[in-house]
Amino acid sequence: MQTFFFDMKDGVPLRDRIGVEFDTNIEAIEHSRVLAQHFRDESLRDDHDLEISVVNAQGRQIHREFVHRETGGK
Repeated sequence: MQTFFFDMKDGVPLRDRIGVEFDTNIEAIEHSRVLAQHFRDESLRDDHDLEISVVNAQGRQIHREFVHRETGGK
């Protein structure tokens, strides 16, 4: 298991200091997509700049998920 961090950014970064453990990068990326869907469905704000940055335990960004873009990206 490896700890992944899900930093939020909408102009000013908000660092995830706790993280979540997953076996693979793919599982962590899938989790970022679930988080993005949650923000699309549940947020009271309509912040089109919001993105989730998936960072591995070594501090390397492995993925960026844009909350208001269905396709996301790296």
